[in-house]
Amino acid sequence: RPDAPPLKIVVDDGAHVAEQMVASVFFWLPRIHPRGLLIVEDIQPISEANAFTTQFLPQIMKDLHFCGDPKQAKDELCFPTLFPMLASIHCEMHICIFERNDHPAREPSLEESKAPKNALDLRQCKSMLPGHW
Repeated sequence: RPDAPPLKIVVDDGAHVAEQMVASVFFWLPRIHPRGLLIVEDIQPISEANAFTTQFLPQIMKDLHFCGDPKQAKDELCFPTLFPMLASIHCEMHICIFERNDHPAREPSLEESKAPKNALDLRQCKSMLPGHW
């Protein structure tokens, strides 16, 4: 509903499949209230979920600590659509909590809400390659 207020807390308790967990992050994070939380649970080390922790999380955590200092090697964001919304990421055992920053929530199109091709393959993000960080 276009006039619905943004949610303050969203819990992804869906399938324990990396592709679906990443899809939830890209879909929900823009729609969450500033300083709200997205909780992705059941990221346990099973083959179906492994890529979330081994491919997606390293990229988004690197983006969170983005430097972009032009005096050094040029740094690029892996997920430029998520970066402007992130305040913090907290992961423990089988759960990750993504905290929104103060930027307003928005309702992107379904196309804009899709995860990019590199989401589960960190080799596709130039800034994750050796010598870029």
